[in-house]
Amino acid sequence: MPASPLPNPPSGKSSGKSTRRDGSPWWQRFALLASVASVIGVHAPLIAYKTFANVDEAYATALAARLLEGHKLYQGAVSQRGPLMYYLFEAFAWLHGWDNIVALRLWALGLALLHLGLVYFLGTKLFSKTTGVVATTIASYALSFGFPPEDALAINGEPLQLPFFVLAVYLGWCAVKAQPGSRQRFTRLAIAGLLFGVAVSIKQSVLLHPAPVGLLLALDAHRRREPLRRVVKDLAVLGAMTLFVPALFALHAQLTGTLRDFYYYTVVYNRDVHLKPTTRRFEWLPPFFFRLTGQTSFFIVTTLLFARTLPYVRRRLSAALRGGGRRAWLWTLFRGHGAEHYVAWHLALAVVASSAMYRFFPHYYVQALPFLAVAMAKALLTPFRRRRTAWGARTMAVAFAAFVVFAATFGTIFGEKVDGRVSHDRTFQDAAKYIEATTNRDDRLFVWGFSPWLYPYSHRRPAGRFVFSTYVTGFVPWYWEKLNVESARIVPGSVEALLADLDREKPAIVVDAGSVMMARPMRMFEKPTAWLYRHYCFEVRFGALDLYRRKVDSADCAYPHFPRPAGVVDWMGRGMGIPLPMTLDFDASARLPIANFLKPNWFTRGPKPPGLAAVRDAKRDKEEAEGAAEGFYVFDLEQETEPVPPEKRYEPRQ
Repeated sequence: MPASPLPNPPSGKSSGKSTRRDGSPWWQRFALLASVASVIGVHAPLIAYKTFANVDEAYATALAARLLEGHKLYQGAVSQRGPLMYYLFEAFAWLHGWDNIVALRLWALGLALLHLGLVYFLGTKLFSKTTGVVATTIASYALSFGFPPEDALAINGEPLQLPFFVLAVYLGWCAVKAQPGSRQRFTRLAIAGLLFGVAVSIKQSVLLHPAPVGLLLALDAHRRREPLRRVVKDLAVLGAMTLFVPALFALHAQLTGTLRDFYYYTVVYNRDVHLKPTTRRFEWLPPFFFRLTGQTSFFIVTTLLFARTLPYVRRRLSAALRGGGRRAWLWTLFRGHGAEHYVAWHLALAVVASSAMYRFFPHYYVQALPFLAVAMAKALLTPFRRRRTAWGARTMAVAFAAFVVFAATFGTIFGEKVDGRVSHDRTFQDAAKYIEATTNRDDRLFVWGFSPWLYPYSHRRPAGRFVFSTYVTGFVPWYWEKLNVESARIVPGSVEALLADLDREKPAIVVDAGSVMMARPMRMFEKPTAWLYRHYCFEVRFGALDLYRRKVDSADCAYPHFPRPAGVVDWMGRGMGIPLPMTLDFDASARLPIANFLKPNWFTRGPKPPGLAAVRDAKRDKEEAEGAAEGFYVFDLEQETEPVPPEKRYEPRQ
């Protein structure tokens, strides 16, 4: 009979006192193996079906393609995040090919497993092996079942910065424990600062996390009665090394002539636009409550951990208020800070930074997960250490790990059933197949909107410096403002720069994906509309994606009308209650026939699109034939519903 992962129950009476050992290794091994198996399971369908988990991966991949071609970051390939994230994606692209989605998915799996390992490492080093095991089990639940799959499985800035970030936090703690003035403290502070700097260069959200290290250094100096100059020196080392890596990137930008753009997008644009997404006072409440329904367990655990600190804070405040002068008051308030306080500070800062942009995207909170898991494990530690309750606690840990595997198994099955599509529907891949079949390998593609996964899916390099259209529209995801407010947010000169790129790079296909998520079609804007009419003809629609093909020798279009824009949908094809502004050519645009959203749609009065055979799905054809034979209505393009086009033609201003 195989050995059970559960330890044997205690026999006889127990004093209930703490035991010094962490107990049987069997339950720990089972929990760790279950954690790893869960994460591998939920990642597997996306690897097999070569799909993206999140739109951020897609736009970073598209930017990496432009960087590989020699375009400069923040000039020829633009985003507002730290530079190192895109250079890492460029490294992935250089190693494996910019459109190699399988390699990217394997990196995502590796980063997720590294995340688990770092949680175990942090919990074990700061507290105990039991804490590390329980924290790892909690983290595996979050990464395989707790967070939505489009956030838990993706490579965003947070998973990329997490290894450097967590190691910096640990080395900061080690530096505090080292002897003041020693080489050991100096070395650990310097390395911790460098790692913090690397994390900040990936995404700016961890900029405040050296602060808890500085606080503990100051408290340690006060406790040891060290001279002020020594703690100032330690803080200077930490601060200087934290700023060293961003300073290197700033120097690189200066040498390459991109410093002004680097500063504008990473500082000015973030400060003035991205962090001020709306003029309405409480507009952040809808996304908060929307995310609350999808991250209930995260917010509940965070609230409980916060509540756990309140008695401690009350006692310290009461003692401090009874104290003497300002120094005595501060010392009374903060004295006795240990590893648990240190983790709590980092958890608080991570949650605040993740919430500061008013979007509450689940992947923002991935940077808080290591500290949340360790803090929760520490709060649950007592039952594991008492003889009277240890067996029950370990049994519950094994049961929870088994539940995580069970839930992850269903997640794996779900991922396989939807062909690995956890963040978008099939229309994007169908459109990409069509583009790939009707263009040459060297042709370029331009996608208007916020759907950059069309680039790697179609294996066509992006044209233009903007792989998403927030900068040229003034739209801030996902806050729909008055059009005059958005117009004032357009980056000065961005529209002209984009059109100059497109005139130079001449994309074979333009995809207007403005009705997907953004509700800002290309033909809302005067200069892009005029450019589109001069150089392109409408060909086919997939879902809410309108494909335009470049004119040959500026010839007239075989069918002169452009379609009315599609209704607003999200990436999964679900309708959104967002009003769609009228396009400039609304009166001159024609209505497409009624058609199945998941199938191609085109003007039947014009020529038939040439690449429809590339998107034929034998499995779907078989299922539809079986359904029709059983008497079901198979919804397809209904040619008779196409209305007569308007006589009016749109004439763009020159």
